[in-house]
Amino acid sequence: MGLAEVLGQYDLKLDDEKIETLEKFADFLVNSPVNLTSLGKEDIYHKVVAEALYPLRDFPILEEFIDVGTGGGVPGVVIGVAFDVKGILVDSKKKKISMLKEFIDKENLNLEAVWSRAEDLAKDKNHREKYMYSFAKAVSSIKIDLEILAPLTMVGGYVLLYKGPAWKEEMEDLWNFMEALGVDLGDAIEYELLTGEKRVLLIFEKFKSTPKKYPRKSKR
Repeated sequence: MGLAEVLGQYDLKLDDEKIETLEKFADFLVNSPVNLTSLGKEDIYHKVVAEALYPLRDFPILEEFIDVGTGGGVPGVVIGVAFDVKGILVDSKKKKISMLKEFIDKENLNLEAVWSRAEDLAKDKNHREKYMYSFAKAVSSIKIDLEILAPLTMVGGYVLLYKGPAWKEEMEDLWNFMEALGVDLGDAIEYELLTGEKRVLLIFEKFKSTPKKYPRKSKR
């Protein structure tokens, strides 16, 4: 089944050029000499492309974004292609970023792959509180994700986290910490993929500047 047909099952539609680019992206993930995914091509259509785009149907990405812990470009490539916006894709694994750069250059995408720890970028004046949208998928806990992404997000912007069904338990003790970071939970879009997995996109709103002490130095 092709990507257009899979997306149609989610009531998602992209033009032919975007479909072709994202099909090439799926090929890139599957065939890369660096281990970027264990998924097959059709599973990528569901668990990478549809998973990224389905909860954004009523929340279009209109300005520059940053994708932290992007790995092979997930979800950043999908978002950048689908919404025609510039994105900065960050990962600390040099081999993955090198392969991603090759794909971006080959397809002439309006994306930049950056080899760095996100914690370091968040302390850099060229990146701190610069982005309207900051994304992370399967990077760490909600708490750690927020501590890294909130400082990268401009006041009035959004931190968007793709999570699994246990997100409510993670949120129980985070309300005071969120206040300290300057973010609040604006929406939690729960959905289920046609392959059976339950997902949620958490959309946090940045309402004030994040104190300079965040993010704190990683203990990892």
